[in-house]
Amino acid sequence: MKTILEIQKLDYKIKNLEREVENCPASVDFKNYKKLLQEGRSRFEQLEAQANEIINNYNAALNRFEKYKGNSEIVKKRNVENINLENVSTLISDANSLVGDLSEENRRVEDLVRKAEEVVRKSSNLSNKLTEIKKRSFVIKNNIEQKKQEVAPKIKELENQIKTLEKEVKNKPLYEKYKELKAKNIFPVYVSLDGNYCGRCKVELPLNFIETLKTKKMLPCEHCGSIIMISEKDVIG
Repeated sequence: MKTILEIQKLDYKIKNLEREVENCPASVDFKNYKKLLQEGRSRFEQLEAQANEIINNYNAALNRFEKYKGNSEIVKKRNVENINLENVSTLISDANSLVGDLSEENRRVEDLVRKAEEVVRKSSNLSNKLTEIKKRSFVIKNNIEQKKQEVAPKIKELENQIKTLEKEVKNKPLYEKYKELKAKNIFPVYVSLDGNYCGRCKVELPLNFIETLKTKKMLPCEHCGSIIMISEKDVIG
């Protein structure tokens, strides 16, 4: 068991080196870059939907204009052919209604134009922003690669130490269990009992669990899955 715990300590050092890469400024910038790209794609989809809505509304407005144009022709024809005292009131009413409708349609079209201009402006700004971010991404990726190359020899050395220790492991099934849990991102795999708490997730354990642990010496935590040990003093927890 002691050899497996030594391997776990080396794995812990490897994970710390990997975190150095993950948390370096360039990696943080790259995460922000990907987030902005995702937001940009989502925003472009929204702008496209807005643009399609504007086009549909504009086409509907054109159809209404055609209808009003036809009505205008009818009014003009009646003015020419049917001018008499009996229908003057009706003609005036029709003309006023047509003017009101045309005025309302003009307001709607002006509103559509303003919305279209806003969509174009936002699209242009977003496109420029994404272009700038994309240019910076190459520099960011290079910085991340440099950081990876910086820690790579250290990780390689630790991996070689692990390979050497693996030959000394006597309890093969226990070591296979260790590798299985580590592959599931349960790490550290073996942790100590911290008072009445799990050494990994820090959740308070039931008294009956602790009593059973004292007998069996190791049990998986019901909350995080790490194996709690009570006999080893040098467990990472």
